[in-house]
Amino acid sequence: MSFETMKLFFAMGAIAANVMTIGLLSIGLMGRGKRRNPFEFLRGITLWFAGGVAIAAMAGSLYLSEIAHLIPCKLCWFQRIAMYPIAIVLPIAAWRKDNGIRLYAAVLAVIGLGVAIWHRLIQAFPSLDSGACAAVGPPCSAPYIKEFGFVTIPYMALSAFALILVLLWANRVNSSRTVATSA
Repeated sequence: MSFETMKLFFAMGAIAANVMTIGLLSIGLMGRGKRRNPFEFLRGITLWFAGGVAIAAMAGSLYLSEIAHLIPCKLCWFQRIAMYPIAIVLPIAAWRKDNGIRLYAAVLAVIGLGVAIWHRLIQAFPSLDSGACAAVGPPCSAPYIKEFGFVTIPYMALSAFALILVLLWANRVNSSRTVATSA
């Protein structure tokens, strides 16, 4: 596939992740305080799904650097440092049915989300860039990709981190409801 096709595919994936994030947040918030578990339909698959999101994000970043030959900026590297371990530990935890991974994955996802938000802000407002990225590699303020006028690489990472966090929250709700109902 051409790079143009892949850019569109990645951008649509980010928007789909946003729709899922907003949908799951809405379901969870509307279901709070009710006896019925709003995330029952996700029971047993939340860690698998979150791991799949992380693997897709990792594969996308590897495609962009290794196949499309885009050089990651410093902030992109920090986002990778947060995402890649999540892509490894969540599928293992899902396979082992180990919900204890939530805290560790959530910490990495929050850090990655923060870096992605800052990176996206620098792209939207280049005057915020102190120039620290350009000293080592490409400038953080110059987007390689800008689909639909707003979807850039850090926006894609932001979308993946946000969806992973909402899925970890759904896993927590499912786990706490299981403990409460079995007691």
